[in-house]
Amino acid sequence: MKTVAAISFRDNHSISMDVDAVSRIELTAPIRLEDGSWCCEMLIRSSHGTVALQLLADDPAKLNVQSQGLE
Repeated sequence: MKTVAAISFRDNHSISMDVDAVSRIELTAPIRLEDGSWCCEMLIRSSHGTVALQLLADDPAKLNVQSQGLE
């Protein structure tokens, strides 16, 4: 059996995830929930399957992706 993803919990209460063979990353448009909060889903697609993260925030601007350009 080959490990294709690993999750680590750090002692500073952060989480780290390594995913092999990523082919695409997608983010759905934020939608407003009944309680006034906002959610979207991040999909990380790899040749081994898909990792889905459900993200929740109090402001849709907090769900925007900020990326670093390729250098």
